Amino acid sequence: MLSLTVSGCVSLRFDRVSQGAEVPLPTAELQKGKTTLAEVLACYGAPTEIMDMQGKFALLYKKSFYQGGQLSFSIPLSDVLMGANFKMEATGNLLRHDLLALFFTPDGVLTETKYERGVSHPFWGSFWK
Repeated sequence: MLSLTVSGCVSLRFDRVSQGAEVPLPTAELQKGKTTLAEVLACYGAPTEIMDMQGKFALLYKKSFYQGGQLSFSIPLSDVLMGANFKMEATGNLLRHDLLALFFTPDGVLTETKYERGVSHPFWGSFWK
């Protein structure tokens, strides 16, 4: 039995995946009713996504990052017991989002900004305000 335990397998795996560019922080230069689309694009660059909202539109800057890990341990008991193997496994996952949304009138004037950093559900807090 000791030789089977020693011949077991222990594995450890880490994953880190990042999707999207760094999300810029909203600056004091972003003034509702004054800042234009051209000024935002000159300052922040191209957005990740553009949303059409029935005449109005929004620029979205998004970044998602995932971090996960897995630890597993197994003992091959198939030599002793018919077809049975002992396996233990533990996993942990973390998914977070950074988001900046800039809302504009049809003529390209900023009306509202929303920013969230490191949240598990994008704009979740915004729904409750």
